[in-house]
Amino acid sequence: MNLRDIQGGGGGALGAAARVGLRVLSWGWAAGAWAKEAGYTMGLRRSRRLEVPVISVGNLAVGGTGKTPFVAWLARRLLEQGHRPGILARGYGGPLPERTLNDEGLVLAHLLGSDVPQIQDPDRVRGGRALLEQHPKVDVILLDDGFQHRRVARDLDIVLLDAMEPFGLGHLLPRGRLRERPGGLRRAGAAVLTRTERVRDDVAEAALKKIASFVRGPLARARTETVPRSLRDELGGAAVFAVCGIGNPAAFLGTLADLGTRIVGRRILQDHEVLPQSTWLDISAQAREAGAECIVTTRKDAVKYDDLPSEVVVIDVETVLVEGEAALWEAVLGVFTAGGEAGAPTA
Repeated sequence: MNLRDIQGGGGGALGAAARVGLRVLSWGWAAGAWAKEAGYTMGLRRSRRLEVPVISVGNLAVGGTGKTPFVAWLARRLLEQGHRPGILARGYGGPLPERTLNDEGLVLAHLLGSDVPQIQDPDRVRGGRALLEQHPKVDVILLDDGFQHRRVARDLDIVLLDAMEPFGLGHLLPRGRLRERPGGLRRAGAAVLTRTERVRDDVAEAALKKIASFVRGPLARARTETVPRSLRDELGGAAVFAVCGIGNPAAFLGTLADLGTRIVGRRILQDHEVLPQSTWLDISAQAREAGAECIVTTRKDAVKYDDLPSEVVVIDVETVLVEGEAALWEAVLGVFTAGGEAGAPTA
């Protein structure tokens, strides 16, 4: 039984007792979130403006919402429009050995190449200034996972909510998965409901209706698709051993089911967890013993290792906007015509 199971109501009597303790701890989280928000509202804390427009892509709850493929989609669209985006992130977990980026940054580098520079720094004001100093042609910064990070002023806040669990089980951390209460969505300039392929249409509609009660800007709907599309033919009916260390492992397992695989074994890691390289030999043995034809993992996991067994298949995913893309894109382009607010002198 893990924390996510307990938060979701599992674990029987022991889980129920644990949830009481987690609820008490969530009061402390709530107090901290309120104090932080009050500090900015009352002017006791100040946001620092960088010299180019900033678009934040963030979450309301912890766990994967498809943020990395969405940032890649946004960066590609900006490049197509002639802009020069750069990506600024905290870099959770720190850079991988002998690298300058963490796993998520390496995935973005794989998807975008060298056209989009990245800097990861826990002090994102310092990191943003360094990004612009080192890459002076950058004309817009994508603040990755920035919704609750208020020190960097932003010109547009895009919040992603996972259709599978858009409101974090209805509770703040650690009782639930929410970083802040849903009312925080009032700060957002746009919202995207992701992974809508994982839920029924009526469930997605109900979630969008609730989101619309807070967000006054555009709402979009997105789905996650595997790349290349031929994987459906290659893996359909295959017995696979699944390995992942991401924020939402259920989404990955659902993707494998969509591809028509039979999951005969799995190893679920903590988000950002890195295994010793030698452990992959043990995983290969486990997979063979389970009767798997191959091991399947995510790109976010694969980038952590210099060498993987030949039987490992790596799945890439991309975000596809299926509703509301035009309005969302209009809001994005609006940061470049915001009447001079973007690019004001840094405080």
